[in-house]
Amino acid sequence: MIVYENVTKKYGDVTIVDGLNLTIEDGEFVALIGPSGCGKTTTLKMLNRLIESNGGSICVNGKNINHMEASSLRREIGYVIQQIGLFPNMTVEENICVVPRLLKWDKERCRKRTQELLDMVGMPYDTNAKKYPNELSGGQQQRVGVLRALAAEPPIILMDEPFGALDPITRDILQDEVKALQKKLKKTIVFVTHDMDEAVKMADTIVFMSKGKILQKASPEEMLSNPADPIISNFMGKLAHVRNTGDLTCADVMKKSVFMVSENTPTRQCTELMKKREIDSAVIVDENNNFKGVVSVEYIRQHGKAHEPVSALANTDVLTEVVTTSARDAFDKLIEANRAYVIVLDEGGKVVGIITKTSMTKALASFVWGGSD
Repeated sequence: MIVYENVTKKYGDVTIVDGLNLTIEDGEFVALIGPSGCGKTTTLKMLNRLIESNGGSICVNGKNINHMEASSLRREIGYVIQQIGLFPNMTVEENICVVPRLLKWDKERCRKRTQELLDMVGMPYDTNAKKYPNELSGGQQQRVGVLRALAAEPPIILMDEPFGALDPITRDILQDEVKALQKKLKKTIVFVTHDMDEAVKMADTIVFMSKGKILQKASPEEMLSNPADPIISNFMGKLAHVRNTGDLTCADVMKKSVFMVSENTPTRQCTELMKKREIDSAVIVDENNNFKGVVSVEYIRQHGKAHEPVSALANTDVLTEVVTTSARDAFDKLIEANRAYVIVLDEGGKVVGIITKTSMTKALASFVWGGSD
C-alpha cells in the first residue's frame, strides 16, 4: 500500500503539491490526470524521490520512503517515461537487465527473465535480444522500456505519459498490452496522463488534480457520471455530458492526428520518416489524401525493397467509416471485428481521422449509450 499524507512540494513561494492525501492499494492501477501544472508528475516523482517533498510523508508498506536510501528505493520501483531512455550502446537484453545486474543476478537468471518478458509482448528472444535500440521501431523501444521497469519484479511501477509520443495505432496496442501485463502480474501502477480516454480505458481509479490538490478520486464510471467539479467536466468534454443520447458521430470521437504518407513515397524514405517520429504505422494516401491503405514499419523491414513505392506494401484490409457514421456503430464494428482501429474518411474518401479502442472501450460505450443490444 502507498500512502501520501499531507504531502507538500514548493519551489520558493510557488506551491506545486498542496497537502496531498492519497492512498493506493496493492495491485491497483491509478491514473493521475489534470491540466498542465496541476502537480501530477511531481506527485509521481516524489514517490521514487526523484523530487523530494517539503512536508508530509509518503509510506510504502508502512515504511517512510525518506528513511530509505534513495538508490535502494528506486531499485524496488519500476519507472517508465515518454522518452524511453534506452541506452543506445546496450542490446535489448542488456537494457532490460540494468537493474537485475545491479542486484547481482547471474547471467543465466538475466537471460531467462529477458526471454520471459519478451515473450509476454510478442518479441521473440532469439530475434530481438541482441538488437540495439536503433534497430527497433518506436513501439518496440517503448515495449523494452516497460519490460526494463518490470525486470527486477518490483511491486510498484511508475509511468509518466509513456505513450504520449506514439502514433494512435501503436499507442492503443501498447495500452492493451500494459493493462494485460498489470492484471497478469498484479503490479501496482501509478500512471500520469493528460488524456482522459487513456485514463478511462486503463485505470481502476482516476485521481483528478488541479493546482496541487485532488479534486476527485473515483472509478472511471463514477467520474464520468458524477464529475465533482466543473474543471473535471470541462476537461472530459463530451464524455461527461452526452450519456444516453446516441447522437455522437465518428467526427465527434475520432483523433485527428493521423500520420500520412504519399502512395509514391519510397519504402526506405517511409521508414526513415516513421523512425524520426518514433511511430510504427502510417496511413497511405494519394495526392488528394484519398485512403489507399496502411503500412507498418515492421512489414516494410520484412518485405520492402529500397526503391519501390510504399503503396506496393499497402494493407487494404482495414476498417473504414465516414465521418457522419454513428459512433456507436463504428465502435461496435471495431470490437466485433477485433481490430485495433477504424480509419475515418470524409464523404469523398479523404482521410480525416482515426478511432482506436482508446477512444472508447466497449464497457464505456455501453455506459455512455446505455445497455448492450
